[in-house]
Amino acid sequence: YSRALLYSKANLSAKFPLPEQVQVQAAQKRTAGLGKIDPTSYAEPELVTTLHSVLNWKVDFEKKYLKGSVMHHFKALQKDLPAILLDVRNMKILKVELVGEKANIPLKHRISDPAGDMGAKLTLELPEDTNTADLYVNIDYETSNNASALQWLAPEQTLGKKHPFMFSQCWAIHARSILPCQDTPAVKFTYRATVEHPEELTALMSATVLKRENSRTTFVQDVPIPSYLLAIAIGKLVSKPLGRQSNVWAEEDIIDECAEEFSDTLDILKVATDISGHFVWKHCDLLVMPPSFPFGGMENPCLIFVTPTLLAGDKSLSNVIAHEIAHSWAGNLVTNKNFEHFWLNEGIAAFLESKIIGRMRGNKERDFHMLRNLSELKECIQTQLADRPELTKLVVDLSNCTPDEAYSSVPYIKGSIFLRYMEDLLGGSEIFERFLRQYWQRNAYNSVSSEDFKQALCEFFSKTNRRQKLSLINWDLWLNGEGMPPTIPRLDQSLASVSKRLALFWATKTVVELNNSPQLKEQISVHQLIDMLGKIVESPGMKGLNDQKIELLETTYNLKETKNVEIRFHLMRLYIMAKSMGRLDEIFNFLNSNFRLKYIRPIYRDLVNWPAAKPKAIENFKRVKGQMMAICSHAIEKDLGFK
Repeated sequence: YSRALLYSKANLSAKFPLPEQVQVQAAQKRTAGLGKIDPTSYAEPELVTTLHSVLNWKVDFEKKYLKGSVMHHFKALQKDLPAILLDVRNMKILKVELVGEKANIPLKHRISDPAGDMGAKLTLELPEDTNTADLYVNIDYETSNNASALQWLAPEQTLGKKHPFMFSQCWAIHARSILPCQDTPAVKFTYRATVEHPEELTALMSATVLKRENSRTTFVQDVPIPSYLLAIAIGKLVSKPLGRQSNVWAEEDIIDECAEEFSDTLDILKVATDISGHFVWKHCDLLVMPPSFPFGGMENPCLIFVTPTLLAGDKSLSNVIAHEIAHSWAGNLVTNKNFEHFWLNEGIAAFLESKIIGRMRGNKERDFHMLRNLSELKECIQTQLADRPELTKLVVDLSNCTPDEAYSSVPYIKGSIFLRYMEDLLGGSEIFERFLRQYWQRNAYNSVSSEDFKQALCEFFSKTNRRQKLSLINWDLWLNGEGMPPTIPRLDQSLASVSKRLALFWATKTVVELNNSPQLKEQISVHQLIDMLGKIVESPGMKGLNDQKIELLETTYNLKETKNVEIRFHLMRLYIMAKSMGRLDEIFNFLNSNFRLKYIRPIYRDLVNWPAAKPKAIENFKRVKGQMMAICSHAIEKDLGFK
């Protein structure tokens, strides 16, 4: 390599602020953890940072691995750096060289300190006389065929059944399984990638395409990103334009359906930009993933990954698109320094998502959306986190716990409620949005902690007529308190009251009483229907739940024909509550039709508590486990009591 290859544009680093000397906060407080800045990374961002990376990958579908190299441009933040520490997981390092002006110098390297799912430490020893701040290091390597960030699908696991498919999911700490790197959000870098792949397949990345040749595609991302936003997908894909700045990608059989479902993408982006300010990413494409994708969406810049479970046929689940677009600012532009402060990414994105809904569908819908989220949060705290109350804090301790283990709806919903509470307290939407725009501007391309956010907010509002209200915010209680939010903002109940009343009606009446009631003809929206079904599932005093009652529910609201996965999810849980053995095949068909954590975890947990169905649930899981991503199968193993 020549150094000229490192940049697609001259002097990219001048365009973005260099990370300042990273403050080491509360390092002495830790009982464990890998690094001072980030307990889930061996990297030392206080000593050295990555500015730019050049990737060369050859994708091997037969062996299910990536082989190639990465050249990192590091900036040393202290003199006489003895070594550079990187994160790796299940990979083979073939050769490491310090790239010089005249010659390359081989570097001694070793992999040590394996830490389970956190991976291991790669130490690159630097020559004693290395006193330059700019270091260029080239690493030849290959991934293992079970890299935790990669999912390899055989042709029969795809929609078209003819071609294989591969995609990555690097959040939170899985980038280390596809490249040796400083796998911490405290470090942000630009990248260029050249990918060799089968000629008949299309390669996409979280970047802009620079050049497409027959079996080689070159990409560039010239806005700095954390490693978890590195993304790749390769498959038999086609695209349709959604507008000037946006395309949707999918397998051919569903591309028209996807283009119709997501036709509002640019409207959502415009509203998000009105709220948050300048959109720094060049375009906003969507890739509709295979059903094994474990999340609703992943905010990869330039290429948002979305689950096919959003294809409801009526755009009713488009709030997920709003959430992922909101990440263009919350997380992608300004990033949590480590995943203990994950609420700064997800809580602010969920808050912006609710604001976008408010702008597009009215404030009643915004409040209804937040009330539905609160119900979801309550269930999460009472079930998933019942034995882990420490994970119900907004700022969690990851000294002895991975981000995957800590993952729940808490940072999303409790975080967004905290922001709504502050918005109401400090003068409402207009002034709070002004604060957010300043926050994005001042912290752009950097990584921040909860303390940084607190300081930014207090500094902004101390200059307004609401400054005396700042003393009312109990930061310690909000950030470090367990359980539900300490204060619930006043939210408009008019839409929620309808679904609440109807849920009570269905839960407390017998089939005979239900049949004779005029309430059966009451018209409700799809979001009220979803909320009502969720509340029926949660209802403690359910009266006479049996197949007959469920069938009446299905015919009343025409549920048998629905494509809406939220509705079908609640129905499956009702079948289990009714102990309906005749519906087991339907339940397993639903479970095996998508591996989205939000839906399959609660259903497996429900099945575990139904003795007659538990062995069948275990048998089903073992049969399909190989089709799941690691983050998904590990979570289900925990729910089934295997771990």
